[in-house]
Amino acid sequence: MRRTRPTDSSGPGRALQALGIGLLAVALAGCSSSGSTTSSASSAASAPAPAPSDSAQSSTDQPQSGFLAGLHTTSTVASTIPENLDVNPYAVTVATTTAGKITKGDVLVDNFNSKANFQGTGTTIVQIDPQGQLTTFAQIPANQPGCPGGIGLTTAMTELASGYVIVGSAPSTDGTTATQGAGCLLVLNPQGQVASTIQGGDLDGPWDLTATDQGSTATLYVTNTLHGIQAVGQPVQQAGTVVRVQLNEPADAAPTVTSETVIGSGFPEQADANTFVDGPTGLALGTDGTLYVADRLGNRIAAIPQAATRSDSAGTGTTLTSGGRLDGPLSMALAPNGDLLVANGLNGQLVEVTTTGKQVANTWLDQDPAQTPAGSGDLFGIAVTADHSGVYFAMDDNNALGVIK
Repeated sequence: MRRTRPTDSSGPGRALQALGIGLLAVALAGCSSSGSTTSSASSAASAPAPAPSDSAQSSTDQPQSGFLAGLHTTSTVASTIPENLDVNPYAVTVATTTAGKITKGDVLVDNFNSKANFQGTGTTIVQIDPQGQLTTFAQIPANQPGCPGGIGLTTAMTELASGYVIVGSAPSTDGTTATQGAGCLLVLNPQGQVASTIQGGDLDGPWDLTATDQGSTATLYVTNTLHGIQAVGQPVQQAGTVVRVQLNEPADAAPTVTSETVIGSGFPEQADANTFVDGPTGLALGTDGTLYVADRLGNRIAAIPQAATRSDSAGTGTTLTSGGRLDGPLSMALAPNGDLLVANGLNGQLVEVTTTGKQVANTWLDQDPAQTPAGSGDLFGIAVTADHSGVYFAMDDNNALGVIK
């Protein structure tokens, strides 16, 4: 997904000015980045939203509780624009292991667009230390073997205990699904070099993921949004999937796949000129083994029970909660208290949901008045900070990493 920001001919973009970036080329890239304009009405028209749940409270004026109730201040950590000027930050991952270039506590952020602002063509992962220092962790060749269709890095990214990084690609050559490729999962060593790829089988447009790591083995849960997707103009396809990928994880070599199982299927997905593709996105694994899925077009959070052990598909799962404070749910993360944190795609808010389905809080992360409604299309990847004191979030409208504490 992306948003187009008009170029400010009078000088650098306001967000990059605040970051103190003085290079005009970088500033202009930031201002014109992050995709084409979208109204919430056009996006919501793709599929009717379910009726609000009993717990619905749509305003931050309503009582707040849970983890988000203690977070009040948002700030910018750093720009996410690397040397090659890629834009449109998507995935946000906090490193849990020190290895190679990576230091525990660093934040990895990837980019979905190239500097030409075409969706599905971003090839870089940046690394931001706790002081806000930006470096490029990886720049993947656009013609990387083993990744059909090219490279366009998505919200699917994690670091394993071995220090290897896995990141998804849903590529295009012209920014539209008319030229999409099936994509892949790229396996990068701790130096940011491609060690191997995982493609084919049940993977088609890996869009987001979450992972558990047992040391010698790891499990990935991956949403896929390009099954049956063609050019814009198709009706909604009931073909989005969730795939469990089991990995063998050697201490000093790239992980290898031992099995793949489709555990969720039939999620609504649709090609969109403004957002590339809409479909199931964020994932979070509860302590009881339930996998929660952000169903973007259904405007709900779905639940798939026994995600680690089931051998069949749960279909679209059961509905944990729908409507209410949710507004096009995208990325998701587990809060320190076990609740779900959900980034809305159609406004700039973060929503907290308990695993019993109660929507207990929502807070603004991005109130960009240039969008309708404010902050629409600006939020993507989220991750809890290393010290559990706040939440990092990717800000698509100004190509930056933000934090709320």
